[in-house]
Amino acid sequence: MAYSINPNLPNARAIAMKLLIAEHLPLQVVANRCGVHRSTIWRWKQKWDEINKNVQFDNPNRPNRIFSFKHKLLACKWLIATGSSRPHTCSHAISDSIVRRVMELRYTLKRCAEVVWHYLTTEDGIRISLSSVRRILKRNHAFDGARKNRVRPDNPKRPDPTYPGELVQTDTIHYICPTSKKRRYVYTVIDLYSRLTYVEIHDHIRPGIAADVIFRAQAYGCFAFHMVQADNGPEYSRYFEQRLRAEGIQIRHSRLGRPNDNAHIERYNRTIQEECLGSRISSKVATAGLQRKIDEYTKFYNTKRVHLGIQLRTPIEMLQRS
Repeated sequence: MAYSINPNLPNARAIAMKLLIAEHLPLQVVANRCGVHRSTIWRWKQKWDEINKNVQFDNPNRPNRIFSFKHKLLACKWLIATGSSRPHTCSHAISDSIVRRVMELRYTLKRCAEVVWHYLTTEDGIRISLSSVRRILKRNHAFDGARKNRVRPDNPKRPDPTYPGELVQTDTIHYICPTSKKRRYVYTVIDLYSRLTYVEIHDHIRPGIAADVIFRAQAYGCFAFHMVQADNGPEYSRYFEQRLRAEGIQIRHSRLGRPNDNAHIERYNRTIQEECLGSRISSKVATAGLQRKIDEYTKFYNTKRVHLGIQLRTPIEMLQRS
């Protein structure tokens, strides 16, 4: 951004330079007429000389020939634009070699700023922050394409839950066996008012399965769901929305890249991983056995495990209150 947004400054500098150069007035006289310090006029003269450095006022091949000075002034540029207030140097500025390396990795890998930063810190051993990498890519117009809208236009307003079922969150935990690469998907559901939860594990990730889990969770809690909030995963796509809307349930999606919108279900996902399933699931363990383990933990979670968020009560006690 320019250090001054006054649109008349370029014209004021032009008038000062014409007084100084064309009319040959002394520096102090020009400063007095323009109402600035003489050092300011001198700096404007330096910029004027830089702008008109290609204008030739004499002929070195014919030094005795008299040139018309006024004729040469017609070829000069008088307007001096206001420069940027950005500092020219900084002691903490990133070196040009690092900037070139960032751009080289960007065009070689064709990946986002996070991947470029990972290669810089791990492979090259360069100490640089992720924000600096993003800033370098943005300044060199190498950032990714236009981002998607973070909020869907048809997203309903998020209510403040005052009764069971007013707002329910759902999510999916992905498990991959490190040896056989077999995938398992844990579908989790939580009611934000009572903290009542429902969990199922499946071998596939599909919108139909996600919708069926919502309906079984509604039957398990014995209260109607009015709004379900989910992220933008493939299992919560259009077919999932159609199934729930057919049953009179509103759908709400969290913003892109904002997992805090689903803070309650994300925290429950961490709890069930730490206290029940663990961080890994082996392919040798049957899905039916895992479901029995989940059912036992869900019963304990809903009937005996107290929660700080509901004043050290259990979800069943919250349902009894309502």
